[in-house]
Amino acid sequence: METKSIKTDTAVPNLEAVTERTREANERIAEASRKVTTAYLDGVEKYVAGLAQFERKVAEQTQVEAIAGLLQTHAKLTEDVVKASVSAARDLITV
Repeated sequence: METKSIKTDTAVPNLEAVTERTREANERIAEASRKVTTAYLDGVEKYVAGLAQFERKVAEQTQVEAIAGLLQTHAKLTEDVVKASVSAARDLITV
């Protein structure tokens, strides 16, 4: 009996398969990055909320009205700036 050998061309990679695997890997990396960034932004929001709450408590306990007003205003400003920044960052990562 004669044996037939099947010749496969392994010198040239299957570019479609390589492209698809690369695309899938990139999608997984992008999704993981979104999750990490979302968790980071959640942490930033919680941290700033805690700082603002602390600042408001200090403002309540101070005897000087001007300092209390300054602390209240600073807490509000900090929360507003972080809220806007985090919102913009969330919009960027959803694209």
